[in-house]
Formats: sequence, C-alpha cells, structure tokens
Amino acid sequence: MTPSQVIELNSCAVALMKQGHYHDAIVATSSALKHCRELEMAQTVCATTNCCIDQCMMQSDASEPYSGSTGDFIYQNGILIPSDAYETVNIAAILIFNSALSHQLLARQHPGAVPQSILLKAQRLYELAYYLQDSEDNVLFKFAVINNTAVIHKAVGNQAMSKECLDFLFSLMMLFVDRGCSVQLKH
Repeated sequence: MTPSQVIELNSCAVALMKQGHYHDAIVATSSALKHCRELEMAQTVCATTNCCIDQCMMQSDASEPYSGSTGDFIYQNGILIPSDAYETVNIAAILIFNSALSHQLLARQHPGAVPQSILLKAQRLYELAYYLQDSEDNVLFKFAVINNTAVIHKAVGNQAMSKECLDFLFSLMMLFVDRGCSVQLKH
C-alpha cells in the first residue's frame, strides 16, 4: 500500500464518520494505521515551524458542533490529510485521533447506556494521539483532544478528571491570550 492509499483510507474514514457509520470508520482508521506502520510513516513528523496538524484541521470540512443532552461540546470533525502532506505531518497522530473520535461518536449513539469500554478506548486513543504530537505546536489539535477527553471523563462518571481536563484547557487558552499569541495557520 502506498502513502497516498493510506491518506485515501483516512479520507474514507472521515466520510464514514460524517454519515454516522462510526464502526466502519473505526475499521478504516485501523486499517490505515496498520498500513502506516508497515510503510514506516508513523514517525513522519512536521518539519516546519507551522502547525501541520492544525493546518489539516483548518482545511477539513467543519460540521456543526455537537452538544449532547448534557450540553457538553464534542469536537466531532474528523481530520483530513491533504494528499501532498504525507511527508510533513504526523499521520499516525491524525489516524489515532480519527479512530478515537469514531469510538466516542459510536458510544454517543447509545444514549442512556453509553458503553464505557468504548469510551475508555477512545480516551486511551486520544491520550496516545496527544503523546505522539506533544512536542509539536498543534494548539487546535491539543484543544480538541483535551476537550473530548474531558467529555469522556464526565460521561463515565469521573467528574474530578473532567474538571481537571477543562481547567487545563482553560489554562492553555488563557496562556495564549495572556501572551498575545494567536494560532497563525496557512490556508
């Protein structure tokens, strides 16, 4: 499988998420990750000072934000990888994020009886995606991961960790505001 085919599998997964076919999206991202590893693309990281994953997020189609019955915001936009980006972006982190998001959205389809095992798997995947790009300045990506992780903690009844995640998210946002920083992304 070629890098462009891995990117196409990711695009397919994002399209499946938009259609509400979360289980199929999980299968697609899992397959893409397997092939990514075989191609040794997993260690390909952003080589520029710009926020590569953030750029991919900005270029991906935005859907309506989801606010569940609890009023919690879930960042629910899958991240598309531009066809020419396989040498400049951490593809593994994007694939893992999309898999985590698919798991979280799949669990959301079961109101009242949210399968905790699916949510906990999503949480672990988000943590891995965050870890894979932690040294990069992907601010939007970090915000989405922290926010969605907070929502998962709340859904599984871990209010203290949910609050800790949201406090951390707020602190990060204030840090950028205080420093006068803004995320400058190329379109």
